[in-house]
Amino acid sequence: MDVSRYEVNRQVRMVLNRHDIDLTKVDYSCIGGTVYLTGELLKANEDDIAPAMVESLFKEIARISGVRNVQSDLQNWTISSEGSSWQITKSKKKSRDTGVRAIQQGGTGEAAEDVHIEISEEIADVLKDIQEKPKQEDM
Repeated sequence: MDVSRYEVNRQVRMVLNRHDIDLTKVDYSCIGGTVYLTGELLKANEDDIAPAMVESLFKEIARISGVRNVQSDLQNWTISSEGSSWQITKSKKKSRDTGVRAIQQGGTGEAAEDVHIEISEEIADVLKDIQEKPKQEDM
């Protein structure tokens, strides 16, 4: 019997909760029997995570019924599997340490830029300006 991806996702969430992982920092999804983890792997109480715990977490996810593979693109951990063993390396930088939310783009984090609005405008005026722009350019 095939296990639905929703059931796998529910079980992955249970595993992450059991290991006290901050669910606001990591995304997970099961597609075609592969579980994908992205974001950051951090403890909810901000304690450090040991590589042995990461390995245990990944092995537990891999044992879930319906899971054939676990892949990750984590900002603070580099994880690759070779056969039945996992190569786990902690990355140097995580966004919680820098105080700046990182946007992942091709595996590299870039700091988000702050936008400051100095003039308060009504939304109707902004929409009217947007609609008038093309008319002005035609002239």
